[in-house]
Amino acid sequence: MFRPALVRPLPIQLPPFPGECESSYWNRLSQANRVPLARLWAPSRWLRSRLATADALCILSGQSREHLALTIPDLYTGGLPPARPPIPDDHVQRWACRRCVVARTGWTLPVRVWACVHDEVCPRHNLWIGREVFTPEQQLDLTRTPDVIRAQRRYWRLRRRYGPTATDTCQEATSKLWSGLAHRHYRLNRRVELLHDLARVKGPEVAPDRTAPWRIAAGYPERVTLIGLFASAHWRRAVLNDDLLVVAQALAEFHRRFPLQTPLRGTSRTWLSTTIEATARQIEGLLNPSRGATASTAR
Repeated sequence: MFRPALVRPLPIQLPPFPGECESSYWNRLSQANRVPLARLWAPSRWLRSRLATADALCILSGQSREHLALTIPDLYTGGLPPARPPIPDDHVQRWACRRCVVARTGWTLPVRVWACVHDEVCPRHNLWIGREVFTPEQQLDLTRTPDVIRAQRRYWRLRRRYGPTATDTCQEATSKLWSGLAHRHYRLNRRVELLHDLARVKGPEVAPDRTAPWRIAAGYPERVTLIGLFASAHWRRAVLNDDLLVVAQALAEFHRRFPLQTPLRGTSRTWLSTTIEATARQIEGLLNPSRGATASTAR
């Protein structure tokens, strides 16, 4: 039985980017060949192709099924060989590092990938690629703020040392404390102003009251330091100790790592000490339920 070949290889066959989303790869093929995306999906107005989506993509791109399965996680459930596990729960869709895209593909066409939510920085090209980046142009150059780049490496060392469960617990539990410090005008030296100036030069100006990549990136080193401090079981238990001298030493260690330009006074000072204690007790209760219950009863 004769079956017309509706799908043919494209003139420009781009290789997929590692971890690329299927929709992103379709868009890049469409833009590179200047063919409407609807035409790629339905080459004929009268005849329907009987090929599966993955098979059509193999023909259009000229890539093997195995290679597509290795580089495009979405195709794992599309009948391709199970060359890789399904997409992990801690992976989200985001824009790939624009400099990695050029280095790997030779094109500047933007790429959407499945990336780990904890990868905020591309250490190879010194770009902020994490939270609040909605376009590749918003990826901040961190060359002049190397402490932000070092914070990414330090964060992964924390996850290897304490484990993902403990690190994720500390990150979530300390979010209220971190927001309170920012609300009480905790200053981050000149890093905020520096990254804001870079954002204004490299891209559109962002309103001061809007959450922006430069604001998140500026506080990232201190955020990682806060997570690492509460991840230490020794320090948490010192905060919850009945000996006031031990508690004072633990709080002194906190202030050593988070020096304030002006000391907190009045209700702000009371808020800080009580919030540190409550956060330490919450983390201890989640990671060590029996010990946390004992500490709560003793209090």
